[in-house]
Amino acid sequence: MVLKNMVFPGVFPGVARKRAACVLALAATVWLPVVVEYGKTAAAAERDAGGRKAFRQLAPGVLTVIPPRASSDSHSLRGDLLEVTRGLQDQAWKPQQAPANTTLVERAKNREFQRDIWCLEFAFKPPRFIDVDVPAADLLMQRKRVWYLVYRVRNTGGRRTVIDQDDPTKRTVEPFETPVRFVPHFVLESLEPLTESEGDTAYRSYLDRVVPSAIGPIRRREDPARELFDSASMAATDIPPGGERWGVAVWEDIDPRIDFFTITIRGLTNAIRWREHEGATFARNLPPASEMDHALESLRLDFWRPGDDRDEADEELNVGYAGMFERMTLGGKILEALGRPQVVKSRPVNGLADLGLEWSDLLVPDKDGGATRGDDLIPLAKVVRAVAAIPEPTARGPLVRAVFGDLGVEYFEQLSRALAATVDADRDAARRQALAAIDLTPEGVEQKPLESLAKVLEKLAATPPGGRRQQWSEAFFGPAAPKVGSLTRELSMARTVATLEHVDVNRQRLPGSDGLTAFETLWPAIRAQQDPEQRERLLEGLFGPRGPNLYARATEVPEGIDHAWVFKYETDGE
Repeated sequence: MVLKNMVFPGVFPGVARKRAACVLALAATVWLPVVVEYGKTAAAAERDAGGRKAFRQLAPGVLTVIPPRASSDSHSLRGDLLEVTRGLQDQAWKPQQAPANTTLVERAKNREFQRDIWCLEFAFKPPRFIDVDVPAADLLMQRKRVWYLVYRVRNTGGRRTVIDQDDPTKRTVEPFETPVRFVPHFVLESLEPLTESEGDTAYRSYLDRVVPSAIGPIRRREDPARELFDSASMAATDIPPGGERWGVAVWEDIDPRIDFFTITIRGLTNAIRWREHEGATFARNLPPASEMDHALESLRLDFWRPGDDRDEADEELNVGYAGMFERMTLGGKILEALGRPQVVKSRPVNGLADLGLEWSDLLVPDKDGGATRGDDLIPLAKVVRAVAAIPEPTARGPLVRAVFGDLGVEYFEQLSRALAATVDADRDAARRQALAAIDLTPEGVEQKPLESLAKVLEKLAATPPGGRRQQWSEAFFGPAAPKVGSLTRELSMARTVATLEHVDVNRQRLPGSDGLTAFETLWPAIRAQQDPEQRERLLEGLFGPRGPNLYARATEVPEGIDHAWVFKYETDGE
């Protein structure tokens, strides 16, 4: 009846009007708050999205938030005015009528430098990669894989030191608000060295690029409703107090072999450090600060990826933590060494014992700050001399096989033949010239092949690594030169296996584990060695010359620290 009278009000006009009014009042009571609330929600969403549809809501844990750096030592630093204390030191004088600390040189010492420090809150999603079309040199579009990092910066203000005017020793730190111009500087660096085509190893680093054609595909994947700023547009305007902005850093032509890498972000804070140049003179005619290096504080993030297949389906990379790469590297060395005897059919512990050698005899003796000049060639030469000292020639082959595996004997023969066999005239001239430098000839090598091989290895060990050593190696061995590296790697793993025999660790837990688990299994045994010198020797025996430095970086911070604030000078690594 209600519906009928509402639709046909002419049938019962009075009743229809009353009933319609009741129904409309009921509908208003029930639905109006819902409609109003929906309108508020939609309006708020549109307001938050800048007039567009609502932003995509991220699941918990997707966005990693790094709080602003709040170190109290960033806005109040102390140091000497070196242009005065060094530059005018020869003109220093002792006053007769005033305190000695009133001179210009004395007043320039231990000065306090105060400044307002701001730091942005930085949040990021795990790095990903995507295939996009980018302009090529021939003005055509080229399909290329780029890596990118979506991030958010928020201006939460800054802090300053306030000195009490009545009592200068009383100081407080107070917050302040200010617009901030974020000028992004993203650098992606590999943590592991990658081999070049000529055999050398190097670390890769990549600077963030502005790739306009990549912004659209990245935005459609991440959130079509949200504007993403590249590094150029991000730096165009200030971020107001309390404001936030989303951006994306993009890298091109990343070496697909990179598994462990860091991303360093500069520009998030104006905290600064300075240091003098090595050999700085502070001459009077030089402009101020010309002999100083300056560095802004940077945020370092660690990441890793489990593979390097260009066609891998997993397009998201993993967040790591400080020391993770070093732990996986050290654990991986242990696992590789333990599995090597089954692969090459070796018995390194027995073989070294039969040669009268211990693992400590195979440590690299010539070290300089953890970087070796002689690499593993000195231990290899020592093993060759031990084999040559075996009186029975027929017993030498089994001993070489026990230490180096099935290919060891073949590699020894190839290197010995390369030093003495008949070759073409050009190759023979280069070889004779190289051998003459160590008082050898091809004919003399043929008479004492192992002794001569050891002498050649010692010559190479005395040559700094790099192009010059490569030239000597090719002159001596020709095409067989890479076999030297193969033997040094096999000997390094043999030394690791022999060292493990002297470590109190449950070796049954190691096979089948990953690098992190292997390191965690071995770590207590390393910590149990209290003598620092003995621990360093143990680390060198297990992991090689770089072992102590890798171990220090692997254990210097607790597991789980996924970021660090660092000062990186432009001249570092030159």
